[in-house]
Parts: sequence; C-alpha cells; structure tokens
Amino acid sequence: MTDAAWALAGVVVGSLGTGLFNLLLQQNQFRNNKDMFFLQNKSTEIVKSFLTEMLSHKSYTDRSLAALKAPIGGYSDDEIRQLLHEVGAKKTSRDDGSEWWYLLSRQEERLAKRQTRDA
Repeated sequence: MTDAAWALAGVVVGSLGTGLFNLLLQQNQFRNNKDMFFLQNKSTEIVKSFLTEMLSHKSYTDRSLAALKAPIGGYSDDEIRQLLHEVGAKKTSRDDGSEWWYLLSRQEERLAKRQTRDA
C-alpha cells in the first residue's frame, strides 16, 4: 500500500471511531437529561397519574373538581386544571354551576351512560 492509501484508511477509521464515540456520548446524555427531567417533575408526573387513575375509574366517568383536588395538596385550582388538560381531560359544567371533568377517551362511554340514565 502506498502512503496515500494508509493516510486515507487512517482518516476513514478515525472518522468512524469519532462518530461512533460521539453517538454513544449523545445517547448517554439524552438518557441522563430524560432522567433529570423526570426527577425534577416527579411530583407533577405522580399527580398526573393519580388524576388519570381517578378519571379512569370504572364506575365514574365524571369527577368534580372538588373531588379531584381533595386528595392532592400543594397545587392551586388552576394548576390542577392545567394538569387535567395535559392528561386529556375535558371540562364540563352541571346545572348547579359545578365544574366536572372527564377523559376524552371515555366520551362515548359517558354519553351511553347518560342516555341509559335519562331513558
């Protein structure tokens, strides 16, 4: 092999090695950033999972804001409303003016339940 071929092989091997090393570093950094984000927002994620669990209960399709915020401390009504929007909930009002929430994924079940109740 000539000197030019060896130089070219060295450049190719060096470039591939650098690229692979950078890819591994970026994957590790991404994983670390994801873990840090979860740790920083852990309480919010726990509250969101709790709200989803309450709204997914098989017997109740709708829950009042008062019922949803009762077991949750440290969050204002507006913060709870924001979290409800993030989990895919929709707000509705009753005749007495109270605020109720349900999951959009359960809308058909909710309507069917109302039709059987009204019939």
